[in-house]
Amino acid sequence: MAIVRTNKKTTAARFKMIEWIYTNLPFLCFVCALILMYIANAHQAEKKVRKIQALKKEVKELNWQYREVKNDIMYGSTPSKVAEKVSAMDLKVSNVAPKKIKTKRESQKSDGSEK
Repeated sequence: MAIVRTNKKTTAARFKMIEWIYTNLPFLCFVCALILMYIANAHQAEKKVRKIQALKKEVKELNWQYREVKNDIMYGSTPSKVAEKVSAMDLKVSNVAPKKIKTKRESQKSDGSEK
């Protein structure tokens, strides 16, 4: 069997250390809680930054889609494209200029005699 030697100085020092830990236990718990809150806050901040970056990317893609659709609509509404689309319905562009119909009020205003 092994002989266990106990030194009074080391034993007393151990007890003082344990006593110090127990007396400062509330402070140590408080420090641990602060550390946990700091870590949680850092994780939440990183999560929000990632979400913001994803939303920026989505906005950029939607902006490109908007511009593409807008350009398609603008290109499709040109007179030549409209003429191509309605040619299947046997409609044609008239070569005669439209005539303006004047009412009595408009003709009086143009003559300068107002009532």
